[in-house]
Amino acid sequence: MLMGESGASILAVDDHPANLLALSAIIEPLEARLVTAASGREALERAAQEEFAVILLDVMMPEMDGFETLSRLRAQPASMHTPVILVTAYELNPRAMDKVRGMGLVDYILKPIEPELLRSKVAALVALHQRGEALEAKDRGIAMLAHDLQNPLTVVTTSTSLLLRANLDPRLRNAAERISRGAARMSEMVRALTDYARAGLGAMPITAARMDLGDLCRELVRDVVQTDSARGIELSCAGDLDGEWDRHRLHQALSNLVSNAFRYGAGDVIVRAQGDQSHVEISVHNGGEPIPPQLLPVIFRPFERGEKSRGGLGLGLFIVHEIARAHGGDVSVTSSVDSGTTFTVRLPRVA
Repeated sequence: MLMGESGASILAVDDHPANLLALSAIIEPLEARLVTAASGREALERAAQEEFAVILLDVMMPEMDGFETLSRLRAQPASMHTPVILVTAYELNPRAMDKVRGMGLVDYILKPIEPELLRSKVAALVALHQRGEALEAKDRGIAMLAHDLQNPLTVVTTSTSLLLRANLDPRLRNAAERISRGAARMSEMVRALTDYARAGLGAMPITAARMDLGDLCRELVRDVVQTDSARGIELSCAGDLDGEWDRHRLHQALSNLVSNAFRYGAGDVIVRAQGDQSHVEISVHNGGEPIPPQLLPVIFRPFERGEKSRGGLGLGLFIVHEIARAHGGDVSVTSSVDSGTTFTVRLPRVA
């Protein structure tokens, strides 16, 4: 079965025709060429004949299962470095993970498949293939770490949510709430690692659509107040704030800036959004101790953290920078004892 007209090809391997049809429907919106194989042996033949952007490989197959197929794929020069997504009905145990560890970029997804999740994973790998780039060793390790952390973290957060719905005594409830907060922080780190790995491939992927930046800022401020009413935050909007941007990514960038302002600053946080004929600017200001002068030139680099940084990976401001850059904009900072600290994101109206 073949489909799509783009330059990227995807190999789907499953011994059940119905599963291959389902994968075809999931991948169809990507407009990539889908090649199917009904067995591990057929997959090896296909992979030896042409290059694929990604291979979707079912684990439970007769004669040659997914693990053996993966091992043999890695022995073939044409598929030695091809990203593989294992499709499995069961969460991989430590022994299974040991089998795939060291086999390059390998991810796995559980059945029943969530179409949007699989499509987003495949789209990212197809984009990487089309750009003709490969992850550096460090970035490959970071990407794998982020993927490896996602599944056990999901188990922790799901289990903690169940506990918090139970009738716990106060001491156990406090412990469950601490676990929940810690898991949420870990989730932020995993997302940051994933975004860092993506940014290493070039511009961070965005999906621009018509939106009002003022509405986004008001939503962000409202969420902050509802989460912690003790926090002081002010918002002012002026000029035309309509444009075409990625709403999710801009919310992520502004959330990072506001969180940093509360974490490291003092007094109220002030968010300002203003637009002129061709650009918009969003600034986040806080008082308190200024950023050390020696940190200012490198503050947007990955893994750069100040002496008073508590927790985190030093990726938040790097991600803000990459989101602004992906929109064709930039981010700058000023910081002094007298004027406080202000981060300013400047964006063209169309990404």
